[in-house]
Amino acid sequence: MKKSLVRHGFVFLPLLVSPSLGVAQTPTSAVSVTPSGAESKPLIRVTGQVIEKSSEQSLPYATISVKEGAEKVIKRLATDDFGKFEVELPIETDLTVIVTSVGFTPYEKTFRIGNTDKKTYALGKLKVQEGVELKEVTVSTFKPLVKNDPDKITYNMEADPEAQSNNVLEMLRKVPLLTVDSDENIRLNGQSNFKVLMNGKSSSMLNGSLKEVLKSIPANTIKDIEVITNPSSKYEAEGVGGIINIITTKNKLNGVFGSVGANVDEFGGFGGNLFLSSKIDKFSFSGRYFGNRYKRPSNTSESYKENFVSEEYRYMESASSSRYDGQSHGLSVESSYEIDSLNLLTLSFWGHLRDSKSKSSAHTEEFDIEKELSRSYTNDYISKSNGGSVSGNLDYQRTFKKPDKSFTVSYKIDCNPSGSNSENNITTLLNYYDYRQKSKNDAMGQEHTIQMDYYDPLTKNHQVEGGVKYILRKNTSDSDIYLWEENQWVYQENRVNDLDYTQHILGLYGGYVYKMKKFSTKAGLRLESTWNDGVFTSTTETRFDNNLFNVVPYVTLSYKLKPTQTVKVSYTQRLSRPGIWYLNPYVNDVDPFNIRYGNPNLVSEISHAFNAGYSYFSPKYNVNAGLTYNLLNNGIESVSTINSEGVTTSTYENIGHRQSVGLNLYGSAQFSKKLSLYTNMNGSYVDISAGEDSKLKNSGFSLNGYMGLRWVAWENGSINLNGGLYSPSVLLQGKSALFYYTSMGISHQMLKKKLSLSLSVSDPFWKYKTGSTTLEDESFYSKSTYRNRARSIRFSVSYRFGKMNIQVKKAKRGINNDDVKSGGSSNSGE
Repeated sequence: MKKSLVRHGFVFLPLLVSPSLGVAQTPTSAVSVTPSGAESKPLIRVTGQVIEKSSEQSLPYATISVKEGAEKVIKRLATDDFGKFEVELPIETDLTVIVTSVGFTPYEKTFRIGNTDKKTYALGKLKVQEGVELKEVTVSTFKPLVKNDPDKITYNMEADPEAQSNNVLEMLRKVPLLTVDSDENIRLNGQSNFKVLMNGKSSSMLNGSLKEVLKSIPANTIKDIEVITNPSSKYEAEGVGGIINIITTKNKLNGVFGSVGANVDEFGGFGGNLFLSSKIDKFSFSGRYFGNRYKRPSNTSESYKENFVSEEYRYMESASSSRYDGQSHGLSVESSYEIDSLNLLTLSFWGHLRDSKSKSSAHTEEFDIEKELSRSYTNDYISKSNGGSVSGNLDYQRTFKKPDKSFTVSYKIDCNPSGSNSENNITTLLNYYDYRQKSKNDAMGQEHTIQMDYYDPLTKNHQVEGGVKYILRKNTSDSDIYLWEENQWVYQENRVNDLDYTQHILGLYGGYVYKMKKFSTKAGLRLESTWNDGVFTSTTETRFDNNLFNVVPYVTLSYKLKPTQTVKVSYTQRLSRPGIWYLNPYVNDVDPFNIRYGNPNLVSEISHAFNAGYSYFSPKYNVNAGLTYNLLNNGIESVSTINSEGVTTSTYENIGHRQSVGLNLYGSAQFSKKLSLYTNMNGSYVDISAGEDSKLKNSGFSLNGYMGLRWVAWENGSINLNGGLYSPSVLLQGKSALFYYTSMGISHQMLKKKLSLSLSVSDPFWKYKTGSTTLEDESFYSKSTYRNRARSIRFSVSYRFGKMNIQVKKAKRGINNDDVKSGGSSNSGE
């Protein structure tokens, strides 16, 4: 047993201090692949330089692939800034070096290094010719690892040999603009508000348990990872900070693959997941299940408020504690049937169920202007909630003999039921009255979508796309209130809050791409018409409807300074529709001194975004810098007021006038095969107001920074260190809390990398963390301070079984509804 532990790297303390793991010992950052069972051969350092044949100028960051005889590639790397490369290769072996670069004809050179005492073998200058010759199709599969398009950055997973043994989550660490910390949280260009698509389609499965899903997918079933930082006109969401689009391979091999995993944390939470995929002839299938149980220890908070419009209740102080636990389950099924080589049917289903329970207790004291106690009470609150989502997707895709040309028809249905049952009990201590209230809410959201998409690469330089989409959304919410009177619950007929809301959306989009050698442009236009019809029933019936028409333009210009350097400028106008939690006028007065409700008269936000960026990508160093300017004239903002009785009322209004200027910087450095460093930083200045004549206004700077380090400390084992600091965000009536974190993790793979073990610690230096949010205007000032449990330990294990060579084939284009404004709270509807 001891020998087994040593062999698999568990006794790794001596390795951590071994000089053999030093960075200086690694001569090159090339990716190496050794065929199973291959005999170890003496190595020699081989050098060379790639230049353009006509100008004899060096060609930076060309891809170098080395084949041993007729076998597969054993080395892959890229040239440096001056076209030079250096790699260790075996002697007394027939070798072929292949040079590829975008816009150049692939170059081959076969050679053999005899037995020699020399330490270095020089290949000299390898001259590549501009242009692509059709006769060189035999090496067309050797592609650059990173490709920079006008509106996206693509990482070619098929060109990276490490994808043969890793899962998708592990490979994301290598993708530009993406970072994965030791707790496996993903950020796109420093932001967490991104959308993940699979072959251009959304899935609640990915949104609900992203990292568990990505860990279950073998990376060798993925063709490309696309990072879209500025979504074009075909994407509807204004709130999306970016898109990660995972493109799967079109593998035709039969087989079965699966994985199983589990995790546990120190608070008593645990979870598990199961994945199974198979392909039999023309039919493909995959199914996935996950379940989690959440438990969190008690957190505490304190709040202070000054009411400038009241003398009797001028000051308020409150202290509270709360705890939460819950569970969730998810199931997804995806299948496809290849009618023939040009026609494909795909069917998807996914469901998610959740339920939770929370308890809180608060003690509140209020004082008059002389700071004498004027009112005191306690409020005990219990809430149970449940909900979920059920979605189905049917796609028909027609492809053509012309590569990438496609026509797709899709239908999608979504159902999102939810319910809550809450009770609060107010006990008076001074100058108030005992009060018990129970509320029930049942809500349902349904969505039907029909969409058609067409894409045609007319020529090498010209591409067009277009589509039409219709969405029908139906939302209902029924709420009942009960009061404890004369030792029984009494239904309050005068406090019925029911909502029936229907929304119709018709959208058309068109796009055009023009590409030259170094310059390219992409432009598009989206036309959207929205019809809203709603009925809110309380003591009286209120109807509300509004019709909207939006023209949404988009344009991006891109110019390649060098093969590794690109500059871009872009403009896009996006809209974001308010979700049901913003619209529902249900009055939530669980806390009678803090009342919330939605506003059914809200309209869509319209924003204007201008971006300029510079990117530099090389095998060792990646830099992406962007300057952004955003203008929003009708932003949906939360507005709070207070009356002389000390009651704070909050709702939403289209009053936000927001301007922001920001600078984003992403950087990564691959110092060796064992050590890499990555960082995301951004700073912005925000100016926000409720109109030129309004006294509601605020402005200020916000700075965010994130840094991580990954060290392959021993064979099949790695250590991760991460940390981040996010300054308070500027709000219309104040600012949010400061956020900071650190994390570290250790992972190890065994049994030919089929078994993975990991241990992570979040915020090891703080048992508790505190933060505060402030709000103010002419009538009040408030400050809320929280104290949450920070430090946590988590252990996880996963095992992959079967063949790693199949993936359900899917339509290239499909339905992706992400236009609803994210955020808000369900408090206004439950």
